Amino acid sequence: MVVPAFGMKSFISKHNQIHLAIWSGLAILFNIPVFREFDLHLAFLNLFSSLAFLLWIAFSHMLWALPDLLSTPKKYLKYFLKVLVIMVVAIAISALTTSWLLEIRVESGEVLHNNFLKYCGWMAFEVVMLIIISSLIKFSLDFFKLKAQQKEIENQKLEVELKYLKLQINPHFLFNTLNNLLLLTNKKSPKASVVVEKLAYMMRYLLEKDKKDSVPLAVEIEFLKSYIELEEIRIKDIDVSFDIEGDVQGQQLPPALLMTLIENAFKHGVKKSDTKNYVHIELKALPKEIHLKVVNPYHSKTTVKEFEGIGLENLRKRLNLIYGDNYELKVGQTKEGTFEANLKCATL
Repeated sequence: MVVPAFGMKSFISKHNQIHLAIWSGLAILFNIPVFREFDLHLAFLNLFSSLAFLLWIAFSHMLWALPDLLSTPKKYLKYFLKVLVIMVVAIAISALTTSWLLEIRVESGEVLHNNFLKYCGWMAFEVVMLIIISSLIKFSLDFFKLKAQQKEIENQKLEVELKYLKLQINPHFLFNTLNNLLLLTNKKSPKASVVVEKLAYMMRYLLEKDKKDSVPLAVEIEFLKSYIELEEIRIKDIDVSFDIEGDVQGQQLPPALLMTLIENAFKHGVKKSDTKNYVHIELKALPKEIHLKVVNPYHSKTTVKEFEGIGLENLRKRLNLIYGDNYELKVGQTKEGTFEANLKCATL
């Protein structure tokens, strides 16, 4: 463990400023009676002496001696020797100040008697108590500093994880879209340009969304419509409906939050060999809340585990990071033989 040095950078830290304020306040408090007994200039001299006494004990112990006790391995002998030096210097400061003040009072006709050994014993006890108090203050400040740092690290970790989850792009979707684009290009289909346009828009949206915590709900809906159009071009025989209810203007949503449920419906619920493919989407925009419902066929060969893949797992993680427990996500097979996904969450 590195022992802190008595440098200016070390001294002017925020915690040391708090120490300085505490001990300065105590010095003023202890010297209130002195201001009543002595002339103003003498009282101020005694105040500065008391301040030097307190600061010497607090800072020399905190920055010079205590690191030896906290080091690995602990240096007990070195620590106690330093405490002894701190104590001797502190007693010397106090004794010189007291002796000087006594001389002043003797000149004014007042005779005071003082037992020096008894005085040193009392001052040693006072120094020990001040060391204990300063240590408690330091440990308390360090505790709150550590808690603040842990909270900051936790927030940074959550932010990094959230950014990672936001950047997730399903390679299955990209592969299918690019493969479909290749086929359309070879056929010289006019739909190829549509695919390029929609794909470029979606990729730009996905790349830019990492810079934003939220996007307008209306913009998110346009993004979903572009994705659906690409899938309709790729899958010829499919019945797709996207019903929107309520006012979508003026509401914000985390970007691409709804993509996973709709993408899963096309990925797992649609079979090219099936002539009855469908994906029905309902989006209800309520004041400060949205309800998304996605329904698609449930194929017997497709397990629920496939529906609840990595995409849905990442969605749950992202929802937990954003909303905590304040959302509702349900996915599963219905009695009607369909697969249904329902999401209820607040808008931002």
